[in-house]
Amino acid sequence: MIFIIKAFISLLIVVNPLDAVSGYFALTAQRPVEDRLKIARTAAIAMTLALLAAVWLGELLLNLFNISLGAFQVGGGLVILLMAVSMLHARTSALSQTAAEADEAAGREDIAIVPLAIPLMAGPAAISMAVVIANQAGGLGGRVILSGVVAGVGYAIWWILKKAQLIEDSFGVTGINILQRVAGLILAAIGVQIIANGLIALFPGLA
Repeated sequence: MIFIIKAFISLLIVVNPLDAVSGYFALTAQRPVEDRLKIARTAAIAMTLALLAAVWLGELLLNLFNISLGAFQVGGGLVILLMAVSMLHARTSALSQTAAEADEAAGREDIAIVPLAIPLMAGPAAISMAVVIANQAGGLGGRVILSGVVAGVGYAIWWILKKAQLIEDSFGVTGINILQRVAGLILAAIGVQIIANGLIALFPGLA
């Protein structure tokens, strides 16, 4: 149960739903309500599928390119840490979306999968987190449980996007930024811990 709670919170934070709300508003401001709800549903499903692919195929890709888990933990931890720094500044990380990509997305007709789901929510940091947690989950049973957690995160994202206007009205820009900075602080600590675990795996003498 502790693993499920930790995995859910870690993935939800790194997906950064508060930033997703901002991106969702920016990309759907001129669209009718029906279209916005459809975009929210499609984006949540696409994000879930992307993270499920990371859970089940991540280790296979590491083995294919002969990348050790320790090396991936250090690299993935750095990516997560960089995203956390952006959250502490209450801005969208360039790892998720650059200014040029945001301008291009504004002209897209279909924005649910790209860029809203990928890479805005299921970006490098979220995928790295999913691979690391999948390794911690262990065998087949653990990955099945983690898949359920990912589905739960997807549902939470769908609900948050569906209630985006209510969240915006309730917390305001300042309130959302404060929550994002708190989440960024937690994510920074998670990133540092992942880096530390990776360094210990690479250099056992550090333990």
